[in-house]
Amino acid sequence: MNNLIIKNATQVVTCSGFEGKSGAEMSNLNVIENGTVIVTDGIISHVLKEGEAIPVNRSEYKEIDATGKALLPGFVDPHTHFVFGGHREEEFSWRMRGDSYMSIMERGGGIVNTTKATRAATEDELYSSAKKRLNDMLKLGITTTEGKSGYGLDKDTEMKQLRVMRRLNQDHPIDIVSTFMGTHATPAEWKGREDEFIDFNINEMLPLVAKEKLAECADIFCEENVFTIEQSRRFLTAAREHGFLLKMHADEIV
Repeated sequence: MNNLIIKNATQVVTCSGFEGKSGAEMSNLNVIENGTVIVTDGIISHVLKEGEAIPVNRSEYKEIDATGKALLPGFVDPHTHFVFGGHREEEFSWRMRGDSYMSIMERGGGIVNTTKATRAATEDELYSSAKKRLNDMLKLGITTTEGKSGYGLDKDTEMKQLRVMRRLNQDHPIDIVSTFMGTHATPAEWKGREDEFIDFNINEMLPLVAKEKLAECADIFCEENVFTIEQSRRFLTAAREHGFLLKMHADEIV
């Protein structure tokens, strides 16, 4: 049913306003005590304060009593890589002793390690593990998430990751916005040929992902010892020409 009355919520957190907030403004949640929210045809139509009459035909609505509970908008996670194979437990101790992110990556850990495991996993295995992660995210109140590829770094695995995200967007309550990130790092087989790897992503991957409509956004890791500003500019310019929204990992390693 798309018609819903959620009544008697101890607190309704409205986060009122449509403009972005910063600084102290972010603390202005506009909380309504003992409020009621009405959803009509899947859209919030009314937010009522205590004592206000419900202005709809209640027989056409499902009612939920939220006494003792808080009602708030779903969280949006704008940066995740939730489709991947393997784990990185062995790297935790390295980070604890002070090893840098880039030093771990240079000796085969980090992105490189996860890429090997993701390439080895089947699409169904990735689907199953990613679905479990989405379930955990949903329990924490996340209702929309961005998901990046980038743990394949080759045609077959990048497409495999993006197909998993498309399937989960159809099957799971969380809304997924997919990002193609075949330029997350340079894989071993392309080491020393980073410009050619960028060309591969521009000439082969971007057109293919766009044709299959597997992603809305494109992303690149612009960082020392990863991809240069000029390489990033070339990739993002091409991505924009294919209609992708643009994102960039930048200044992460400080």
